[in-house]
Amino acid sequence: MTDVIETAREVRFVRWIATVFYRTELGLIDVDHDIVELDELADLIECGPDWNTIDRVEIVRADGREDGLTVEKAAGL
Repeated sequence: MTDVIETAREVRFVRWIATVFYRTELGLIDVDHDIVELDELADLIECGPDWNTIDRVEIVRADGREDGLTVEKAAGL
């Protein structure tokens, strides 16, 4: 799993992995996008196949951490 994106100008730490599942005649294909900010996803979707072919999009944290933090615990931080 990639945790850093290197561009011509900067090194950015990946925060999210968005997997877009597209419908094809042979079944679903999935395309992973390593992103830093969630608003990047809209541009990536627009550059891909017709958005009407999307079955679903799944977004997970790139670091994979599951530290047990709940909404209630986070409110107390």
